Amino acid sequence: MNPSAISPIAIFFVQASLVVATPLILWRTFRLGGIVPLVVMQIVGGIVLGPSLLGALWPEHWHALFGSERLASLMGLQWLAVVLFAFLSGLHISGAEATGLRRIAISAAVGCVTVPFVLGFGAGWVLNGWRPALAGELATRWQFAIAVGVSMAVTALPVLGAILREMRMTDTTAGRLALACSAVSDAAIWVVLSCILASTGQAAQDPLRLAIGGAIYVAAMFVIVRPLLARWLPTLRAGDARLAAAVVLIFSSACVSELIGLHYILGGFLAGVIVPHHVAADLEARLESTTVVVLMPFFFLMTGLRTDLNAAGSDAVMVFALTTVVAVIGKMAGTALPARWSGLGRRDAWTLGALAQTKGLMEVVVLAILLENRLISTAAFSGLLLMALATTMVAKPLTLAAMRLRED
Repeated sequence: MNPSAISPIAIFFVQASLVVATPLILWRTFRLGGIVPLVVMQIVGGIVLGPSLLGALWPEHWHALFGSERLASLMGLQWLAVVLFAFLSGLHISGAEATGLRRIAISAAVGCVTVPFVLGFGAGWVLNGWRPALAGELATRWQFAIAVGVSMAVTALPVLGAILREMRMTDTTAGRLALACSAVSDAAIWVVLSCILASTGQAAQDPLRLAIGGAIYVAAMFVIVRPLLARWLPTLRAGDARLAAAVVLIFSSACVSELIGLHYILGGFLAGVIVPHHVAADLEARLESTTVVVLMPFFFLMTGLRTDLNAAGSDAVMVFALTTVVAVIGKMAGTALPARWSGLGRRDAWTLGALAQTKGLMEVVVLAILLENRLISTAAFSGLLLMALATTMVAKPLTLAAMRLRED
C-alpha cells in the first residue's frame, strides 16, 4: 500500500506505534537491559527513525511517513512531553537530599556544575575557532562557547534516579550525594539556559521588559501561587482532581513564561519547583511513567529528524570526540575531587563522579532548545547528541568499576 494514500489519522497511529515500539525492540533485541536504561534507546530510536538511518534506507516511504507535512500532529505532543518533563525535573529538585552530608554535597555539587562548564566553554571556544560554522546563525563565539559549556554541565536527574534504582543504590552515600548534585545541576542549567535565550531574539531587543516581567512572574509563583497550592491541594482528596489541578498549573505557568519571553520549558520547571513537598511524590508517581515512556519518544523523534549523521560528516565527529572527553573528565574530576577534599572516601567519591555522567533526557532537551534558537548548528547538535548518548551509556560501567576500588 502506498503510504501517501493512507489517511492522516492512520499515518499518525503508524508514527505513534513506531515511536514507542522502536526503542523497546532495540533494547530487548540487543539485550541492553543490564547495561543502559531504556531512555538511552529512546534517544537512539529517534535517530534510527530519522534521516540518518530509516530515511537513508527507505527514502520514499520515509518521506510519506515523516515528511514535514506529516509532522503537524506531532508538534503538540512534543511540546506536551517536554513541559511535563520539565515539571518532573522541578519536582525532583525538592526530593534530592543528602542528610548529614551537607558540606560534601555542596562542594561536590558546585564542582559538578562549574568544572565541566568551564572546560566545556573552553572546548566550545576552540571548536568555534576551528570551524566557525559550528555555531548557530544567531550565536556569537561567546554564546556558542557558553552553549557547549552548558551541555557539558548537564546531569539528568530522572535518568540518574533510574540507574540508582536498578543498581539498588538509592539509599547509599554515593547515591544520595549524586541526587543532590544532579538537582543543583538541573536548577543551574535552567537558569543559565534562560539567560542565554534571553540574550537572543525578541527578548534581547527589550531586556528591561523581560527582566521586569520575569521578576514579577517568579515572585508571584513563590509568594502567591506556592502558598495557595500548599493550602488548596491537600483539600483535593481525589487523586484525579489533584492531578488535573497540577496539569492546569503546568500549562498556565508554561503559557505565562512563553508570553514573557523566558521559554515555556522554564515555566514547566518552575511549576514543579513550587509544588508542596507532601503532594510532589503522588504527582510524580502519576506522571513520570506516562511522560517518560509514552510522550518523550515523540520528542526524541522530532530530535532524530533534526539529526542527519550522514550529512553532518567530520564536523559532528570532531565535536563528538572532543566534547565526550571533556564531559567525562569534567564530571569525574569536578565531582569526585571536591568530594574527596571534603572528606568522602575514595570509593564513594569516584562512584559519585561516575554517576554524574548521566545526561540522557535533560541533555537532549537542552540541545533541542539550543538548536531551535539557532545557537548551535545541526552538525554541532549531532555531535553533542552522540556525546550525550556515549556519556550516559558509560555511566553504569564506570560506576561498577569505581565500586570495585579499595576504600582508604
